[in-house]
Amino acid sequence: MKKSFKLLTLGLAGSCLLAASAGTSYANNAVQVPAATSVAAEPVSAQASVKNGAVQVTTKEIKEDSPELSVDLQIPVIQGMKDTQYQDELNDIIYRHAMKDVEAVRKQAQRDLAAANGSASELAMPYSVDLIAEVSASGGQEDANRLSLRVATSVYTGGAHGMPRVDTYNVLNAEEAQKIELKDLFGDNYKAIIDKQISQEIAKHPDDFFEDAFSGITDTQSFQIRDGKAVIVFSPYDIAPYAAGIQEFSIPIAPGGNSSAPSSLVVGGEVLSAKQGSLYTTAEGTNMVPLRVAAEKLGFQLKWNQEQWAAELSKGAVWTSVYKGKDAYTINKMAPVSLGEAAVIKEDGNMYVPASFFSKILKADVTVTGDQLVIK
Repeated sequence: MKKSFKLLTLGLAGSCLLAASAGTSYANNAVQVPAATSVAAEPVSAQASVKNGAVQVTTKEIKEDSPELSVDLQIPVIQGMKDTQYQDELNDIIYRHAMKDVEAVRKQAQRDLAAANGSASELAMPYSVDLIAEVSASGGQEDANRLSLRVATSVYTGGAHGMPRVDTYNVLNAEEAQKIELKDLFGDNYKAIIDKQISQEIAKHPDDFFEDAFSGITDTQSFQIRDGKAVIVFSPYDIAPYAAGIQEFSIPIAPGGNSSAPSSLVVGGEVLSAKQGSLYTTAEGTNMVPLRVAAEKLGFQLKWNQEQWAAELSKGAVWTSVYKGKDAYTINKMAPVSLGEAAVIKEDGNMYVPASFFSKILKADVTVTGDQLVIK
């Protein structure tokens, strides 16, 4: 078995492809790590990586070629983490996991070959194990000290194609490194937030997925961090046919790391007090904003229509009405738009609407900055 080492330095500008093997079995239209033998982006020097806090990655290449088994592994080896003990343990986990796959396929090849009386020609041999890896967040300052690594393994033991599997590793690069979980990025309601967005995306192309296959993410859901987004990953057959490939759903992470529950509301440059009306977040992850105070801060006049349980807003030539219990929002003569949540009246007497009402209907700028939801 031939072993060699190849140093690859993580580029700060984006994700870094560590390596790939030509024998990896993927569907043609699958979301996959493209084949390459070097860093996709122009690499930076080791000194520059250390200066910016980025982690370096080497690859340990393991190859084997026989009539029964083909092995092509580009195993990532992490270097430069602040917590070296965590780094060593993570490297050991990745390596052992890869070698466990190889030994399992080797034993299956030996069993199948014995059953075929030693005739490899009667079997779809050689069986194969291929492994490639991608770093999508560097662990440096530009990635909020988040290190995100994706390891794609393809195992072939006969049949029409190999079976890809994706393992992801997400770590906070700190003096005491910690595993990053989706809850850390999206708060306590992370499942509801992510499930809602994935369900909406699936609904746009229902024929591409198994019917009713997606019922929600799991407690051990695979994901990686890329370009300020959490990328939720599903292997073939999880929610879609093999031909659809590896499925990815990208969900933005707000600055500060928790996009689910901003705690304060800023409208027109003014931080609103709890007495004026506090925002809240639904179980599905929708930020709800007190309509009257926010609209008036933006210069709208508001009248209450008691008969229809509706708030009427106007500003110059702009007019709209919002009805309690209805997820149908319009402005002037445009067709009603669903925003995913109906307007509600809470115990404090205020009517609340989704924050997207201000951006999509009133055309205001709505952003989440740290723990603040800002409307202007």
